[in-house]
Amino acid sequence: MDNVTYRKVTWEAPETYGVGTDNQTTNMGSCTVGGLCNEQTQDLFDLQLRTKAEFHETHSLFFDKWNFGYSAVKSWELTYLLQDSNYIDHYTRYNLDSTYGVIECVPKDGCDLSFNITAAAASQVESYGVEKNGIQLNDTRKVKNRYSEDAFMTPFGQNCPSPSPRTIPSPSPSKSVSEGAIAGIVIACAVAVGVLVFGSIWYKKRQNQSSKDGEGEEGELRENLL
Repeated sequence: MDNVTYRKVTWEAPETYGVGTDNQTTNMGSCTVGGLCNEQTQDLFDLQLRTKAEFHETHSLFFDKWNFGYSAVKSWELTYLLQDSNYIDHYTRYNLDSTYGVIECVPKDGCDLSFNITAAAASQVESYGVEKNGIQLNDTRKVKNRYSEDAFMTPFGQNCPSPSPRTIPSPSPSKSVSEGAIAGIVIACAVAVGVLVFGSIWYKKRQNQSSKDGEGEEGELRENLL
């Protein structure tokens, strides 16, 4: 539609090997959040990317390298809400010098969501843009994804912090003990043990010395009586 490819996949009905879906909806054209989504609970995600007219032989047009989902892993099912293999499958691949689009309603979770594309995939793309409810998002950051690959992340919100994508959030300070506190506890315990050992040795020596002094006084008393 309008020289934009929105989906190019092999559709399988339920009767095909027992898998597939009864229907598959592809949103196309100019959509608004009010016309397509539930504005109370959903935002409109709109992606457009254009592939390069040429590529080196070392660059494959077969890639499953962009996704949209939760930046911090909440559960495996929620990690990827959208990914390119849902729209361009492994068999059809991307064409050169072509425009592709994805329009979907997504949960209204703001900065918890982000669009991510690997640097390798971005090198095969002439340009791409991500819109939220019709507003272009420009806060793109270079990060490492969960596979330690270079990637570009665009938070799906405004004035978002900079979390590492696909990582488990650190525990809050109120529920955890810092490494410095643990080191302090270990040192304090070592000092306490040292004091106890020193005190025990000192007491034993004192006791032995008292015993020797008592034996000497008893011998002198016997000599005087004799």
